[in-house]
Amino acid sequence: MIHYMRLGGVPPKHHVTHRENGQLLMEQSMTRVGFDSTYTTLYFRTPPTDECMVKGMELPGFCPVKPIDEQLLHRRHIRTQDIKHEGDFLTGRRTVLMNDDVQVGIVKTAKPAGNAWFSNGAGDECWFAYDGGGVLESVYGVLPFKKHDYVIIPKGTPYRLLPESDRATFLVFESGTYIDVPKQFRNEAGQITMDAPFCHRDFRMPTELLKFDEARHGSGPYDLIVKFGNRLSVHEYQHFPWDIAGWDGFAYPVAFNIHDYQPRTGAIHLPPTIHITFAGRGFIICSFVPRKVDYYKNGDVQAIPCPYGHASVDCDEILYYVEGNFTSRKGIESESISLHPMGVPHGPHPGTYERSVGTDRTNELAVMCDTFKPLLLTDFADSIEDKEYHYSWVRRENEAIETSK
Repeated sequence: MIHYMRLGGVPPKHHVTHRENGQLLMEQSMTRVGFDSTYTTLYFRTPPTDECMVKGMELPGFCPVKPIDEQLLHRRHIRTQDIKHEGDFLTGRRTVLMNDDVQVGIVKTAKPAGNAWFSNGAGDECWFAYDGGGVLESVYGVLPFKKHDYVIIPKGTPYRLLPESDRATFLVFESGTYIDVPKQFRNEAGQITMDAPFCHRDFRMPTELLKFDEARHGSGPYDLIVKFGNRLSVHEYQHFPWDIAGWDGFAYPVAFNIHDYQPRTGAIHLPPTIHITFAGRGFIICSFVPRKVDYYKNGDVQAIPCPYGHASVDCDEILYYVEGNFTSRKGIESESISLHPMGVPHGPHPGTYERSVGTDRTNELAVMCDTFKPLLLTDFADSIEDKEYHYSWVRRENEAIETSK
């Protein structure tokens, strides 16, 4: 995913004997796009196919999930700050927006992770740690993460996420395929280019192999909950199934902190795609970080740093507001998600456009996602939507507005 990595012991060649204390280890290849893309080879002490039971389960609000029956075309504000803390990294997941390429969810935990592990069999995931760090345990080992980290987890990775606080908040993107460094930031050798907004040194990898600890992992049986399509299946093991002796390859979880993103600026306002950080099929993830803003000035003519109004007729746009001063918006708070859909124009709130003239910096911190297919609200998102947001461009103080609901 980033570059070649190895942890633990591996044999000199693929598909040859590899023993530990006289025991032949089981080789497993995790491959992408059949056998034509990146892959990682892992060496298990007990074959990962030794399941003793498979059964179904449901997690309301996460899987199965469906969109609302009717979604009129207008700008929307989803108040995820109103979501209650409950469950753990898995049972507390709530999907708020969805299309065929990506699902967007919020996790607000209220207790430590249980013994169950999770694997997304449909695509890669990208977690954004809103308010604290922790540790990602996976079959690839231990990956510490910190506040405002993106954590990218490859498709098919068994993992358990352990926040440092029981009350933690995350934004989660689930891809239908991949989430990776955009192709334009790679040279022909796969190295991140010198004009990219980050470098290889910014990405952090698993630090050590996972070591079984009964006090930490329990005494079994051990459940692996796998999501594929719109269904969950529970795979039960009598043994701890993520005990490996080593692995090497290109597919493994990584962490990247949003504050390590190197923002670009120009004399006049540049389109939001200059903030691109990761890409998937049919969508991109962008990072808005504190930065110097547009500085053009020629006599009385100055750049307008506030985003201009636009009708991006082929893209839906969402913004997850983290912290700082959101110069183009009123009525938006930290943890708000705004959805500005294709088909209707959007732009700054009245007054914010002119007030931005002459400013030289912005201190906003936000995560953006643009999609080429419309994003649909789930029933859960509908329950926490600010129904009057679409009218906030024309609303006057104390004036009642008739909403679409």
